[in-house]
Amino acid sequence: MYRKPFFLCLFLLSFLLEAQQPVSVHLTEKDGLPDKEFYNIIEDSKGFIWLTADKGLFRYDGKIFKNYSNPEKRGLSVFEPVEDYLGRVWCNNISGQFFYVENDQLVTFIDLGKELKGELSSFMVTKKHLIVFTKFKIYYVNLSSKEVTLKFTTEFQYGPPITSNETILFGNCKSLFSLNTKEEKEELLQFNFSVPKENRGNAINQKTELFQLKSLLFSRENYKKVNTFFKLDIDTNTQVEVKGLEELKNNENLKFFENDGQLWVATNNGVFVFSFKNDLFKLEKHFLQEYFVTKVIKDKDDNFWLTTLNNGVFVMPNIHVEHLNVSEENSNISCLEKIDNNTLLFGTNKGDIVFYDTKKHEEYFIDLPLAERVSAIKYHPEKELIYISKDVSGFLMDYNTKRIESIKNFFTAKSFSIIDHKDLLFVNYANASLITGSDFNKVNKEISANKRAYTSFYSLISKTTYVAFVDDLRAYDDQWKPNNIRYKDQSIFALSLSETPNGIVWVGTFKEGVFGIKNNEVVYHFTTENGLISNRIEKIKADQNNLWVAADNGIQVIDVETNKIKTLTKRDGVVSYDISGIEILENKVYFSSNKGIFCIDKVKAFKPEKQPKVYFTQVEINEQEVALKSDYTLNYNQNSIKFGFNVNGFQFNQKGKYAYRLLGLNDDWITTETGINSVKYNSLSAGNYTFQVKPVLDVESEENCVEELKFSISRPFWKTWWFMSGISILVLGSTVLYFRRKIKKKEQQRQIEVKQLSLDNELIALKLENLRSQMNPHFIFNALNSIQEYIVLNQKILATIYLGKFADLIRTYLNHSTKGKITLQEEIDSLEMYLELEKLRFEDKLNYTITATGSLKPDQVNIPTMLIQPYVENALKHGLLHRKDDRVLEISFFINEDSNTVRCLITDNGVGREKAEEFKARSHKNHKSFATKATQDRLALLNYGKQKQIGITITDLFEAEKPTGTKVDITIPFTK
Repeated sequence: MYRKPFFLCLFLLSFLLEAQQPVSVHLTEKDGLPDKEFYNIIEDSKGFIWLTADKGLFRYDGKIFKNYSNPEKRGLSVFEPVEDYLGRVWCNNISGQFFYVENDQLVTFIDLGKELKGELSSFMVTKKHLIVFTKFKIYYVNLSSKEVTLKFTTEFQYGPPITSNETILFGNCKSLFSLNTKEEKEELLQFNFSVPKENRGNAINQKTELFQLKSLLFSRENYKKVNTFFKLDIDTNTQVEVKGLEELKNNENLKFFENDGQLWVATNNGVFVFSFKNDLFKLEKHFLQEYFVTKVIKDKDDNFWLTTLNNGVFVMPNIHVEHLNVSEENSNISCLEKIDNNTLLFGTNKGDIVFYDTKKHEEYFIDLPLAERVSAIKYHPEKELIYISKDVSGFLMDYNTKRIESIKNFFTAKSFSIIDHKDLLFVNYANASLITGSDFNKVNKEISANKRAYTSFYSLISKTTYVAFVDDLRAYDDQWKPNNIRYKDQSIFALSLSETPNGIVWVGTFKEGVFGIKNNEVVYHFTTENGLISNRIEKIKADQNNLWVAADNGIQVIDVETNKIKTLTKRDGVVSYDISGIEILENKVYFSSNKGIFCIDKVKAFKPEKQPKVYFTQVEINEQEVALKSDYTLNYNQNSIKFGFNVNGFQFNQKGKYAYRLLGLNDDWITTETGINSVKYNSLSAGNYTFQVKPVLDVESEENCVEELKFSISRPFWKTWWFMSGISILVLGSTVLYFRRKIKKKEQQRQIEVKQLSLDNELIALKLENLRSQMNPHFIFNALNSIQEYIVLNQKILATIYLGKFADLIRTYLNHSTKGKITLQEEIDSLEMYLELEKLRFEDKLNYTITATGSLKPDQVNIPTMLIQPYVENALKHGLLHRKDDRVLEISFFINEDSNTVRCLITDNGVGREKAEEFKARSHKNHKSFATKATQDRLALLNYGKQKQIGITITDLFEAEKPTGTKVDITIPFTK
């Protein structure tokens, strides 16, 4: 059979001490883990993971680790997390402080530092008490009053308590105790262990620790650092030493955990898993041997959490996904082949092949010549031959004798296919060739030349050979007649082929998902739109009615009858997505990768679907976080809203998604990308809304728990009905008021015009009266007599001058009577002319002065006409006239630019007003002067409606209680 035997290969037999162990995910600082030294761990009733560590208390929600601390806490380290009946998580520290978390804050409950004196205690929390267990004492602390009571003491050291059927159990080397419903201590069982001698009243340190396995109760006794284990029977009051735990004999730090009837023990050299049958423990597994494991728990999603003292946290998402302990040098695997139900054969990128016995967990290493990648291997069961291809060489091996020979045709093969149990088809980067005889160095038929192929497959059902070329998928019948298989007139670029018993050939593609082909037609097409997690397929393998699919981001199994799809990702324990081969061995599926081989239990690996529960983590309104509540009422400008939500757990946020909608805006559900757990809405309009969110694990998830928040955004006040109604009423009312006011204003304007016309007429009349007063008969008569006297005396020049001045004065008065205002200088000039004439009347026994001071010149300011002269006339007529000589009249003008007023002072040294009235009474002249009355009426008209008014003040002057004259003070607003 072998024409050219090359050599008889030497092989090594390697017995693996640890066959395989569950795949674990190692969480460290790069995953956000806040510490590396952890002491304990629990999962609370809400699904949060709580860890006590060297750096404090932490809570994990599936995405982030949150630290809890407060200023009162001494030191960082905390221990012993415990959840009470209210859902509060408690912890303590070595300083004797006890804490609990409430309303997302760490609250200091009590400080027992004086009582505990630095001893780290265990504790339980009931509905009434915090029960603290020390080595020799038990304290009760009332939860309401915080009253501390030393309840029990002992001479022999208490072990840590456990809870069994809601009963607290604990013990020492002499007895087993319980705390009943009244929290009283009861002795359940007396031990007959060898009790150590006492030393000065205190028992020698002997630890008693209880643990359970199903309904059985066990005790671990540690004396002089040696462990002995007993099974306890309360009903028969007996304890029996049990065997099989000898591996734990010298381990001092043990934490016990039960899982499906097996005992898991966390120790300082990994985790031991024991089964128990016929009163005998049997070691089943031992993993993480190099780590000091402090605690093991299983969460609600069946993930196993393992805390370590110096190496962070390990999570075993699926104990039914196991990693074979292939030697490190052979772990980078390039191809995989099944020999029988117990044996796998794989090639490595280093150029060797290895046989692996899955029952005995033995690895047989075959050292092939040349350190080049093994590109393909194939086992021919009828001939018991193994075809081996490397990058630049090929070999043929007899499975029984392990005799091999070099084959020149087998180099760089992409795959081998056995045709109809006899012939061999191999494809490589340039050819697809068929060998039909026993001479494997001879190619009997070239199926295709000079065309790159990726893989091939022979269907025993349809007797069809499939070859995936670089540009097409081609099917060959038993006469090697080709037929290109296309989908929607497009080429199919295949990478992996397999067949299910229903005769459908399945095709994994580079980027188009998975096709199902029957009778050379596409009958199925799976993509991300109907369940695949990726369209980039690495390998596929049929297993009865199931199709295993290795994609670039996960492993899936498709039930080809129901089209249901199940998924596993790295969070489920998948070691690598770089899959080079898939083989089925009985109830397990083996995957080769760049990180060795891992296997999946076909039934147990897929956990039963549990309804994930979503909850809201935060609400932000206008970028400000607000307190969580079920209903919000917001103002119109509070319209930017962000919702945060989450599902607790290790896996959901790695492979699950969320569907959400905002009722009131859109009734359609929108699905987030994986890992996205917040949604933000900007610029929402006014209205009532309900935000709903639900977790989505796969495309068929319909009946998921929906959580919702309601909120309403009020309309801007200018869009409310009352505002619109008010505005309408206001507009209507304003319109009515506007026209009414306009009509009224017109009427007022008309009345003002009428009144103004009346005032103008009155002013004209008053001016005429003032003019008449200024040109009174006495004045005119006296002036004419003086002119006549000048004429008689032939003083023509004086008569002419006097007559000219009189004419000028009359002309000036007439001119002023037509004006509303004149300059101050014009007023002074007219007064000068008037007083010159009056001085002549007084026969030169009148001395007068007129002065003007201020920052402005008299010709720069304007004052009302005919206002000053009547008061000057009164001074002459009633004051100075009755004085015989030395008549003095002073007229002073003060211009104040700041207040825009002219102050006029008219001072005379006449007889005074009182004496003048006496003269007036004697002369029986009781009529009121026209000038005085006209001036007063005119002042009233001038001041009407003005802010600045003309003011008149008349003051009688006295000296030694004798009248010495009169002073008139006139304040006149001016304009420029």
